[in-house]
Amino acid sequence: MTEKTDTIAVVKREDVQFFIGIFEMMNDNMFTLLREANIPGDIYNHKNEYQYLPETTINNLVKILGTRTTKEDFGLLLWSACKEVYIPKFVAKLTQTDTLKSALDEFCQQLQDASSGANLSTQYTNGQWWLVREKSSTDERWFKYTELFSVIFINELLKSLTGGKWQPVNVGIQYHDAKDYQALPELSQAQFYIARPVTAFSISDDLIHSAVMLPTAPKLNALDLSSVLDKTFSSTFKLAIKPYLSMGKLPIKLAAEVLNINVRTIQRRLDKEGITYSKLVEGIILDQILELLSEFDLSITLIASKMGYSDSAHFTRAFKRQMQMTPRQYRKMIAVA
Repeated sequence: MTEKTDTIAVVKREDVQFFIGIFEMMNDNMFTLLREANIPGDIYNHKNEYQYLPETTINNLVKILGTRTTKEDFGLLLWSACKEVYIPKFVAKLTQTDTLKSALDEFCQQLQDASSGANLSTQYTNGQWWLVREKSSTDERWFKYTELFSVIFINELLKSLTGGKWQPVNVGIQYHDAKDYQALPELSQAQFYIARPVTAFSISDDLIHSAVMLPTAPKLNALDLSSVLDKTFSSTFKLAIKPYLSMGKLPIKLAAEVLNINVRTIQRRLDKEGITYSKLVEGIILDQILELLSEFDLSITLIASKMGYSDSAHFTRAFKRQMQMTPRQYRKMIAVA
């Protein structure tokens, strides 16, 4: 398990849904898939308003897809999904079209707003422009598949922004074997450099400074991750585990499994910020309970059951211990506020 980052990488809920959609095309059993990928079963229930999930959910999905399909089908499914759905979604938000570089720089920021674990940038090194993806923890069980997806994604992005003029020439990958990459038809002519510190695609001077023609599409409203995170471990941790608390408390051992972090690492990093795991979880659950109590059509009994309490009396006692009032008293208070 990784212990290298100081925050939890999170991704947008809609992006996890996109990857689940690939499995729907394969007629997979959704319940089994969600459980195997450590994804909450209520991800399509819009009444649960969490917006982010841990990045490990997408990593798990890509790994599962890679192990259940042939190499050819894996590449074809991801390529098709990127070209038809994922790339257009990002491109539709771009406003900088003076040069390919300005469009890529805006895209890199856009990607960071969608995933706190993303680190993509344009770099000029040794007389050559590159689009570079930095990712640590290359020994993770899913890295082989997620890097392959990233290569497919970046290749299709560059082709889209250049109207098909860009062709892969020099490609650096972090993985130690390029065989699966070279088997992809659109990458068969590229020169691969393996076991590199980053994943990188070379871009010619002519293209990097050329104008970009974006397709006409409605601009989408993006929620910037930087607007909801203060870049501390506890803030990203809360965001990542919130979807898993819809049925009450989550044992720290299960949280560690979902996030692929050691239990002791979680405890140590929270301790540095002066908070315990139990207090943090208790606070998240209380916030969820307060949100549910503000929906006056929901009964106290239903809310108690939804949050994992055996009965409304137990729920009322626990709530009063934290809020110094009963759930009914709280509802009366906010009703007249």
